[in-house]
Amino acid sequence: MSETDKEEERKPVQRVSVTETRLKISEDGTRGVLLGKKCQDCGQTFFGAPQFCLKCTSANLKPVELTGEGVVTTYTIVRQAPPGWQGDVPYLLATVRIPEGPHIASEVVDCPEEDLKVGLAVELTMRVGGTDKNGKEIVIYKWRPRPS
Repeated sequence: MSETDKEEERKPVQRVSVTETRLKISEDGTRGVLLGKKCQDCGQTFFGAPQFCLKCTSANLKPVELTGEGVVTTYTIVRQAPPGWQGDVPYLLATVRIPEGPHIASEVVDCPEEDLKVGLAVELTMRVGGTDKNGKEIVIYKWRPRPS
């Protein structure tokens, strides 16, 4: 093995967020924080980066980091994947209400189908969902059952 090959083996894998307006990841891409905005006029919190408050229409929004846990409010079992889906089928998809108020939909992992219920406590987890055109791994936010 050449020195160049050895250097390539030692290089850490570079990771990027699936969307920087919704997920901030650690430098190594193993931890993440959901991002949102909070209206400074009415107090409503949103997931992602709206340009104005969807409740009172104010543009006075402040970026906030959101809680990485919540409770399942609705779910479905997806048996026919949408175009471009690269994961397993079927898969579990849930809407989760976080303490700040927003509902966030994403895949539920590490959970048998029969254990997914409305009211299930879940936490944020990160998974690699593919690579970008530069060979960086794309990190996606998902939910998994919270340990008891």
